[in-house]
Amino acid sequence: MKPDLTIESLNYSLRKNKVLNNINLHLQGAQAVCLLGPNGAGKSTLLKVCAAMLYAQNGYVEFNRVSPENNKIQYLSQIGYMPETAFIAPELTVSEQLKLMANIRQVADLSQAVNKVVELCQLKSALNKRCQHLSLGYRQRLNLAQAIINRPQLIIMDEPLNGLDPHSMVKFRNIINELKKSCLVLVSTHYLAEAQLISDRVIILQEGKILDNLDMNAEKTINLEQLYMQHTKDLEFAE
Repeated sequence: MKPDLTIESLNYSLRKNKVLNNINLHLQGAQAVCLLGPNGAGKSTLLKVCAAMLYAQNGYVEFNRVSPENNKIQYLSQIGYMPETAFIAPELTVSEQLKLMANIRQVADLSQAVNKVVELCQLKSALNKRCQHLSLGYRQRLNLAQAIINRPQLIIMDEPLNGLDPHSMVKFRNIINELKKSCLVLVSTHYLAEAQLISDRVIILQEGKILDNLDMNAEKTINLEQLYMQHTKDLEFAE
């Protein structure tokens, strides 16, 4: 079954402020989709709703025809969520952290699952290190590895590139390009150059609304930086 994410008439408000405003989106098939937008555009909130960390106040989200409201366990079994700040126990080793997460996610073949994410996320050299001693690059790769330990079809990544040095960023780009061969990868980022390199589709948000939904494979000559600045110009000047 192809990954299939449907978001219909989605609204979310916080303290009477509308964070998401009538979001409609249908994403089907293995691909990488980048969410772009200024701070406060609603990117993280949209990802948290898709990850069932928040519930839609109006409208709905479905993945492979399953909604978190109707069957949260089945919904969560299909997705992996990498938050901006990793849920990692500092006193555990990388190996212990991955085994812990595999047990939490009730992975059937624990050893095989751990070995697979260790190889994909290039963590072998750090397996016996305590998490508190990891560099940011390794910490983010561990953050991703535990998000995909259950072999999800939908992978949600909130600002995974923040603070990474160029070498770590290239490694992350390569991992995303590998994942998108078989999964739907939903990524938020401020790095326009990286979005241009990894994205099959780019969605630009501002003030909780979708301003543009770009098929990057069909529009290979597009200047993403120029388009982004044009879309968000009014908000930037208003600030």
